[in-house]
Amino acid sequence: MTDEAFRAAAITAALLFVAMVAASPMECGGVWAVCSFDAPHLPYEAGTARSYLAALSEGALWRYLWIVQALDLIFPALLCITFREAFEHWAPERLARRLTKVAVFAAGIDYLENALIRVMLKNPAGFADVVATATSFLTLAKWLLLAVLFGALARLWLGQRRTPR
Repeated sequence: MTDEAFRAAAITAALLFVAMVAASPMECGGVWAVCSFDAPHLPYEAGTARSYLAALSEGALWRYLWIVQALDLIFPALLCITFREAFEHWAPERLARRLTKVAVFAAGIDYLENALIRVMLKNPAGFADVVATATSFLTLAKWLLLAVLFGALARLWLGQRRTPR
């Protein structure tokens, strides 16, 4: 991938993330500070998820189900590609392969998390408790992996910036 294509992919991923945040419901009845299943960084239980869904308006639930989730079908893959390209450009080959595997794993976790979120969105009051527990675990795992990936990316980028050309 050329440098221009890499920059375009990174900018597109950032804009897609902003679009998902903008489309996410902002009114969740005070159940969570950030009104999105994808965002809580602390574990939650089925009761909390049901309270959150009950606090959403029909329009907010529809927006989450048909706009945010649709955008989130593209975002994990695009972010993974962006990570792969950055690691390929800035990391030694062996480290780049390892970090790319972590990025692919994070994208897979994100897709599984999205599938379980969809189960809860489609049946807000009747999903099994284990769905919320699993979704919460996947959300935490995703954020931890993303923190590792962004940390590695920042370190590699700063190292690349310090290296004379």
